[in-house]
Amino acid sequence: MSASFVAVANLKGGVGKSTTTLMLADGLAYYFGANVLVVDFDPQANSSQMMLTERGLQMAYEQGKSVISLLNQFASGATPNLADLILPNAVTLEELHQAEQRDQRRGWISILPSHPSLRFAEMEVEERLYGQGTRPSELARKLHKHFSEALEPVHSIYDVVIIDTPPYLSPLARAGLMLAETFVTPTLADPVSIWGTKQFSDWMTANIAADIAQRNFVVITRFKNTRYAREAEHELRNIYLKNRQFGPTIPESVQALAAMDRADIDSYHTMRGKYGNLRNDVRRLSESFAGFLASRLGAEQPELVRS
Repeated sequence: MSASFVAVANLKGGVGKSTTTLMLADGLAYYFGANVLVVDFDPQANSSQMMLTERGLQMAYEQGKSVISLLNQFASGATPNLADLILPNAVTLEELHQAEQRDQRRGWISILPSHPSLRFAEMEVEERLYGQGTRPSELARKLHKHFSEALEPVHSIYDVVIIDTPPYLSPLARAGLMLAETFVTPTLADPVSIWGTKQFSDWMTANIAADIAQRNFVVITRFKNTRYAREAEHELRNIYLKNRQFGPTIPESVQALAAMDRADIDSYHTMRGKYGNLRNDVRRLSESFAGFLASRLGAEQPELVRS
């Protein structure tokens, strides 16, 4: 079985990309027993920090376990090698951790983390290659080839690879988008977010995936059930992003922010303790997305591991 490569992406910042990444990773691992790899291409490193904590993220960086090391391999002309860069334990859920301790693992999360220094490393590569006459689009293709070769060995190891991309279109970001087979687009139900999401969709159609409508899964995050928000949702579904697969709306909740706070690298939360009432939304999100992936693959939707 080959892994499904998924990019969580939107040019509009602040729409819940990293939160959606974590909810999908947790939901697919917990409810479907999926082996998930998160690849964080965003220098903001929010997904990495929320999974590993700030201390864990810095430790990973100092150990050379990050996307930066993969980029450095590209810069030096070295053969891409991912084996020593992935952190095999990015699990924050007590149920998954306990099952692993009992040697009964069903569902797991690993990560190739980012770090704020990634943007500086990327800029150094850009400046050097641009000075040699390389065009940005050519650099994006070269990075895509390098990353594809690096990720080739994990195709049979993971069920889903979730790529958290930055809210801009640098060559590194474009390479991340080019790796994906499907695209998750988080957005808010407000005019500014709708406009930004529409621009991103148009650019994707022209430059990455002409068939984006068939490959796009849209999630409206931080949703307030007001007339204003419902009208904006209607516009998204029926005008701006029609013919897309929409997941369940994720309500605005303080619990969503609290769910992302991991106290320490060795601490764990139960699904109930981490997400509270939002765990039902996490389940609906992961169930809807699992169905979307199954329909894309022409396969039956996988069964839920936990009720």
